[in-house]
Amino acid sequence: MKRLLLPLLLLIQACTGTPDPISICDYGAVAGERCTSAIQAALDACAAQGGGKVIIPAGTFLSSTIYLRDRVELYLEEGAVLQGVEDPDAYQPYIPHNDLTRYDSGNGTANANCVNDRQWMKAFIIGDGVTQAAICGPGTIDGNHVFDERGEENMRGPHTIIVAEATDFRMQDVHITRASNYAFLGYALQEPVFQSVTITEGWDGIHIRGAKDALIKGCSFQTGDDSIAGGYWDNMLIEYCEINSSCNGIRIIMPCDVVVIRNSHFYGPGVYPHRTSGEARRNNMLFGVSLEPGAWGKASGTMQHILLQNLNMENLSSPVATSVREGSVAQDLTLQNISATGLTGALTPVVCWNDLGFHSITVQNCTFTR
Repeated sequence: MKRLLLPLLLLIQACTGTPDPISICDYGAVAGERCTSAIQAALDACAAQGGGKVIIPAGTFLSSTIYLRDRVELYLEEGAVLQGVEDPDAYQPYIPHNDLTRYDSGNGTANANCVNDRQWMKAFIIGDGVTQAAICGPGTIDGNHVFDERGEENMRGPHTIIVAEATDFRMQDVHITRASNYAFLGYALQEPVFQSVTITEGWDGIHIRGAKDALIKGCSFQTGDDSIAGGYWDNMLIEYCEINSSCNGIRIIMPCDVVVIRNSHFYGPGVYPHRTSGEARRNNMLFGVSLEPGAWGKASGTMQHILLQNLNMENLSSPVATSVREGSVAQDLTLQNISATGLTGALTPVVCWNDLGFHSITVQNCTFTR
């Protein structure tokens, strides 16, 4: 029977088309050493066989920029740490295939975020136009808080992950920590899924500029800047998340259509200090949800069909804030079943920063207390 077992398994594998997982150690990766070439070789080999899973085993593996591949899952086992190297010059930028300049913001300021800026577009892990790529597993991706005086605010290093112009990207279970800028930056994504992801420290957690049919579910954030941010979303669902920030919980800075944020918990003060300002901004979360189309630069279009439902908020300035700038329009905002306590700002459902507010705001069964 034992002699028949291996041939039988090989036959089953051949029939199902499921390839064996590939370990980065099979390509020369050694814990405690810089393994960029070995990790990339494993990813490329997995793609060459039609896809599958690349394993990062327990141990700390150092790397500079690596590239995800179509239908390949990068899987970090329990105890695995993929850590970025300290040299900011070791990282490569994502170079767009199409014109993504509509997503630029902050031009002419210390927070200029422009897709043609090679320094801004550097990342530790890059998903360049990939299809069905994934990053999963209980291990950790450590951005190493790389300092770069040529980066944003003359201090920020590479983003931990950039995935752009991609379809069906998935990130599940993994822990991202110490991002040198954003933990995840996405551009022009189709059907991305983020589930049970944990993000600690760094600047923004999940920041997406351009997405259709996106899901962020069951994720935990303890970030040094906005936990979730971005805009130009078409059907975004955020649910069952734990959100802690020394800035804003969720900040939408560009128009979007159909955003549902529900069944989530927002709480301050920040577990980690604001990454830019330090301890001075740890005292409370600013806003649970901040809706600011055009706040970081002109963003033409309409923000509409926003539903905030079944949210608990603690120790923040105000639950919801709006700031609609010239060139943008905002309408149809609904707040249902929101409980906010420990507020330090106005006890109103929505704080408006300027006269261009939302057209049509509905508030149902909400309570706000100090």
